[in-house]
Amino acid sequence: MVDFPTGDWGARKPSDAVRAGGPLLAAGRVYVVVLNWMNVDDTLECLESLVGLEGVEASVIVCDNASPNDSVRQLLSWGRTRLEAINTARNARGRRPLQFRDLTGATSPPAIADGPEVVLIQTGANKGYAGGNNVGIRYALADPACRYVWVLNNDTRVHKDALAHMLARMERDPAIGLCGATLCYADAPDKVQVYGGASFQALTGRAKHLGSGSEASRPVDGAAIERKLAYIMGACMLASRDFLERVGLMEEKYFLYFEELEWARRARGRFKLGYAPPAIVYHKVGGSVGSKEHGEPSELSEYYLRRNRVRFCLEHSKISLPIVAVRLAKDLLKLAILGRWARAQLILRASLGLPMKKRQPLAVAPASAGAGTRVG
Repeated sequence: MVDFPTGDWGARKPSDAVRAGGPLLAAGRVYVVVLNWMNVDDTLECLESLVGLEGVEASVIVCDNASPNDSVRQLLSWGRTRLEAINTARNARGRRPLQFRDLTGATSPPAIADGPEVVLIQTGANKGYAGGNNVGIRYALADPACRYVWVLNNDTRVHKDALAHMLARMERDPAIGLCGATLCYADAPDKVQVYGGASFQALTGRAKHLGSGSEASRPVDGAAIERKLAYIMGACMLASRDFLERVGLMEEKYFLYFEELEWARRARGRFKLGYAPPAIVYHKVGGSVGSKEHGEPSELSEYYLRRNRVRFCLEHSKISLPIVAVRLAKDLLKLAILGRWARAQLILRASLGLPMKKRQPLAVAPASAGAGTRVG
């Protein structure tokens, strides 16, 4: 099997059918990376929405993070059977057919496809949100014609023109390295989860989702939102090739949560963050990791949120540490009063950077961790 996670993929060559200067887009190709771990039903629903994108042809890379269930079998079945009907419908509308490529057992770098494709890759292990998505990003960047990579949660559905609006925003301003969309709740599509991303409050070490709870029909000032952005929501991030090559891929040591904030912080001063208000994506919010926007998170979510907040602040926002420490002490005291020793121990171990005492099955598709609340 090809070493997708660490391979350079520079050896990939265009097939004979690919013409120089003949990209899928007038200005180059775009790839969508979707990470799957166990949650294949959501992934298939996401794929069904992606193949209906209009205004731009895009290739989709599905990276399975070594799911122990039958995710790969179901994804292969979809690619070999369902895609045929989809291509029939696309042909009737004058769209190019999508080629399905099973690279789960590849032993050498494949040639670059001569048209849009849906690719299935196994990452070889549960590499977390950043590690799993980086596999797909490396595959995309090995195509010299690739200009953009869209990192998208598997628990999303996209409006048919979402990608076209995001690309248009980035094409208008080449200084933008990452662009976000309007994320609405999948179970309440008239409500906004976030306008593109979030601000970051340095003193507290916490993030605030922009526009959360707003009516989806409400007009929004995109420029005003962009001025407040500290990072783009990990559930939906469109990155330019220039950004990826100059800033690098996502930091894999976080495993889950804070990767997108670290990514944006690393790019500060070199690239702007963009937001395309008309680009609509529906998000189920945290289905893969048990994260919640309200109420108590799962142990897995709690552990990585706590650990990575401290890790990020130590590396990028030391001014946050005093209040982070005070909040930690208050939370531990509250849990002690309630006699919740197991949860208190989990939080303390996470904050000290110690491993979880009992490793839970690691569900990561960010939830886009880039996922639900992520760094709030």
